Parts: sequence; structure tokens; C-alpha cells
Amino acid sequence: MALRTNVRETLRVLVPAVRRLRTAARAEEAARRLSALGPANWSAQRARLASDAEKAAGARPIDPRVLMLRIADALPEDAVVVDEGITTTASLHGLRALRHARAHFGMASGGIGWGIAAANGVSVALPDRPVCALIGDGSAMYGVQALWTAAHYRLPVAFVIGNNRSYRILKERLVSMRGVEKHIGMDLRDPAIDWVGLALAMGVPARRVSDAADIAPAIREATGRAGPSLIDAVVQDGFGE
Repeated sequence: MALRTNVRETLRVLVPAVRRLRTAARAEEAARRLSALGPANWSAQRARLASDAEKAAGARPIDPRVLMLRIADALPEDAVVVDEGITTTASLHGLRALRHARAHFGMASGGIGWGIAAANGVSVALPDRPVCALIGDGSAMYGVQALWTAAHYRLPVAFVIGNNRSYRILKERLVSMRGVEKHIGMDLRDPAIDWVGLALAMGVPARRVSDAADIAPAIREATGRAGPSLIDAVVQDGFGE
């Protein structure tokens, strides 16, 4: 049975009703079920994912899972994430708990290029909340001019570019759907994009991070600024580099 209703108001009615139906036998059964769910709940899965990520903490370029783990741990609790990281942020939901309303803005389907501008809009709408925009380098190239807007209005947005030097999602889909191993026009290497220089040219302070140990300090600095900043995070491309 599907119900379309307000969750808070529904729980106010349901919880007392469930308590009235509670018996010793039902309480014992509930405890058993909760115990069985323990190894598979979000916290347990998060611990396993974090443990696996830590094993790759020394890798260079940075393993995307390590980048997400360090960001999740370093972000302020009231931070808002705008997620257009595509492949780089695949592990984010497994590592970051959503503890408040409007903690996360992401995609429900395809389409890239909206993330930087969307982060600016979120910052305007929620001026008292730190905003962290996680953007793939391929995605960022569709709307990079919005960095100038962030600088112009001094929006406190920390832009993190997951720099895998390619359109990795396109490569992965060609491999999975077509079995294609040769990828034409999907690399951003010759010449490499200077994300720090590009951000600075638009008035946004920027730094490059290629060591996992530098991620958390960079995130804390960026989310503590009064204006925008950009972190060029060099991550693995998923195809051996």
C-alpha cells in the first residue's frame, strides 16, 4: 500500500499505534530482526567502504573513493553538497550521512554541465550554509564560466574538480554497452587543462591536490572562506592512469 503524506505527521500517528500493539513476543522478534539487519545497515556498509578506501590511501593519482571519504569526513555537518561528479562521486552516498534537509543536490538522470551554476544558486538560496560542489572535469567544461559569477558575487562555494583527465562515464558506458575498447575524443590530456590557472583567471583562488593527505586540509580551508575557491583534485581515470 502506497501512501503519499507528510513523513513527520505520519510517524506521529504510527508510533503510538505500534506501541499499543507491542507485546513481549513482538518486542523479542523486533530485536532479532534488528540484530540481523546490523551487518547490512548503512553504518556497517559505510565502515566496510571506508576500510576498503583506506587501503588505497597511498595511491597516486588519488583513488576517487579516498577523495570522497576525506571530503565526507572534513565537511562541516551543516554543509550542502552539489553533486555532479558522475564517476568520481559514485561512492559518496555510501560515505556521507545526510543528516539534515537540503544536505545534497544531485542528478536523478543524465545530462551534464549544470553543477557549477547550480552550486551558485544553492549558495544564494542558503546563504548561511557552506556549499561544496563536486564536479567532474568533463562536466565542468560545459559551464566553467559560472566560476566568474561565483567570484563576482563572492559566493562561499568550495568547488572540487574531480580531475580524471577524461570523460570517464562515456568510456565506461561504451565498454559496458558496446564492448568498445578504443575511445575517441574522450580524453582531456593534450593539452591538459590547467584548472588552477583557469579558476584564477576568473577570480577564484585555487590549488591543486594530488596527495590524499592534502584533501581534508584543503576542504576545511575552502569551506571556511568568505568567498569561492577551487580544488583541482587529481584522481585515477579508471583506465590505468
